[in-house]
Amino acid sequence: MFNKKLLTYVYLKFSKLYVFLFGRKQMQFINDIIFSLSLDAKGYKHYAHFFNSGEKSFIKLIKNEIDLSIDIGANIGDYTKLLLLETESKVISFEPLKGAFEELKKIQLQFKDRSEIHNIALGAETKKQDIFYEHEKSEKASLVSNLVEISLIGDKNKNKTLIDVKKLDDFESYFSKQKIDLIKIDTEGFEYEVLKGATKILDQHKPKFIQIEFGWHHLIKNQSLYNISKLIYFSDVFKILPYGKKLIQVDPSRPENNIYHLSNYVFIRKDISNHYK
Repeated sequence: MFNKKLLTYVYLKFSKLYVFLFGRKQMQFINDIIFSLSLDAKGYKHYAHFFNSGEKSFIKLIKNEIDLSIDIGANIGDYTKLLLLETESKVISFEPLKGAFEELKKIQLQFKDRSEIHNIALGAETKKQDIFYEHEKSEKASLVSNLVEISLIGDKNKNKTLIDVKKLDDFESYFSKQKIDLIKIDTEGFEYEVLKGATKILDQHKPKFIQIEFGWHHLIKNQSLYNISKLIYFSDVFKILPYGKKLIQVDPSRPENNIYHLSNYVFIRKDISNHYK
């Protein structure tokens, strides 16, 4: 067991020395490199392969805990397929872009007994709304219009089309016979709206796991991990770490856990969260 007082003393001494040496303007590039490397290792900026991001390990970790899963913002179905291959869960997927939905159909044909797909978006209101995209299979397509400030997107989302948006709560009666165990939301900045449109579902089902993508979009929209956590009040918050087979619990009220680089968080229902700490 580490001596906490001793560690604190050593840290404070080292911190003073470090700041004295590296707090100067000409040394900031070194701090930038260290900071960027730390972000990588802390689970930020991981949006590539499921193994690199840690999402595959997460699904394997919970595979025996889920019987019904919802994939919101399924795109061409990579996450849907991961769930279908790694678990026995039924998966209901939502994707509004027609080109991406055509790819999702191919997965649905492979897993007819466990896959169901819907060509709509989910949000806070039931209405028609423009979606902005680069191409018909774009994973960066968004219902948020002003994303030019995000360098990964810039002016790429030049195309737009009118789509149907519904609330997850519109499906309340549909889910009356089976509990929802997992909800994954990857909607390029529309996560908060999806949750706002699912208040009844969340209250009734209290899903074991809710995975969301959090990042630059939420900075542009003045949202935080903290206010998102208030909508999922019955859960503790964990971060998915790169390559790892474990999750790390985080406090959403802490500033250091509201960094606006892409990261994946899992909200785990409080009655089972101790198992994952």
